Amino acid sequence: MGLETVKEEILSNSKEQSNSIIAEARKEANRIMREAENKIEVMKEKSEEETKRILDTIKRQELANAELENKKILLEAKKEVIESVFSEAKKKLENLDDKKKEAIIKRLLEKAKNEIDIAHIYCNKKDIKLLKGFSAETNEIIGGLITENKEKTIRVDYSFETMLESIKESELQNISKILFG
Repeated sequence: MGLETVKEEILSNSKEQSNSIIAEARKEANRIMREAENKIEVMKEKSEEETKRILDTIKRQELANAELENKKILLEAKKEVIESVFSEAKKKLENLDDKKKEAIIKRLLEKAKNEIDIAHIYCNKKDIKLLKGFSAETNEIIGGLITENKEKTIRVDYSFETMLESIKESELQNISKILFG
């Protein structure tokens, strides 16, 4: 065997070994790339799931906030309507004709007499003339009357404002049902 043959054999073996090593390296690189792609895919899926979960949470919170805001707006609107109804009632009471007012004041006076010994009566300026036979003082009320005993220790308030407020407090739920179902 000559030197040339040995040289060619060594080169051939080296080439085969290098091709084998390169093929093995390519296989390993491909395996590493597939693993990396799989990891990326898993991370991408986890990220998408997390993003979806966060978006769902945000969506639920926003819906809850919107519902709460709607309820607040609706409640405020209902409150305004109720206030408007009572304001209208107050105006109607204030503008009652003298005949109706006199009848109401007489009934209120009788009711007050059943509760206390009346010594002092207060009413608005226009209604003093309706209290014939009684000494009354003026008060800043729209109508009705306020009575006190001699010592001014017991007061019975039958002013229209007080009675409206009492009705509003005690009948708010019924009024709300009538107005809004």
